[in-house]
Amino acid sequence: MGFPSFFFIKYKLSDLVEVTALQNMTIAELRNKVEILVIDDQDFAAEEYLIKNGFRIVHKRDIDNIRDVSAYAVVLCDIRGVGKNLGSTKEGAFVIKEIKAHYPAKQVIAYTGSSYDPAYNEYMNLADAVISKGISIEDWTALVDEQIQKAVDPIYQWERLRKHLLECGVSTAYVAKLEDKYVRAIKAKNFEDLTKLADGTNDKARGLIADFTASVCAKVILGSI
Repeated sequence: MGFPSFFFIKYKLSDLVEVTALQNMTIAELRNKVEILVIDDQDFAAEEYLIKNGFRIVHKRDIDNIRDVSAYAVVLCDIRGVGKNLGSTKEGAFVIKEIKAHYPAKQVIAYTGSSYDPAYNEYMNLADAVISKGISIEDWTALVDEQIQKAVDPIYQWERLRKHLLECGVSTAYVAKLEDKYVRAIKAKNFEDLTKLADGTNDKARGLIADFTASVCAKVILGSI
């Protein structure tokens, strides 16, 4: 997993401070670009108002398999009454675990209208936010806006991706090389070289890079949405 000694690392993440996917984008534009999935076996009270405020919401009563979430950058998942088809008794908590395992670039909000078994905590801790189902529409709006902004923020997304790459055994030197290619890719609006460099890593790391290049953040950077 090494790389030639002559490779010159020019860029690091701090070079993106002035070049972000959020630049010149209003909240209204972000809400229109990022599709949100709600997984809830019951009616979701905030849904009507979020749609009226410009959010793009798709509501599923449950999912048949984990690939059903692939098209969405932000997922709102109830803890009770969902996840039946995934074969676990831990309901929405297990759905969250599987989303994070398969699509780590996604922002996940876990919510519930009742208490839950402490045994769920291990899975719930994987969510990006855990809140009560009954919070105000003002709080829902602020929380979903925050998760949308994180979903398209290339600095935030790389910091999380870098952590995962290190955890799956990619060396710090190789991660630095990947970071250089990442910054170059954003400046050039082309991820081909980053994808090629990822071929020198392990299967899990390649999957992490592939997940990012298919994410809404990458699409915003490329101008494809």
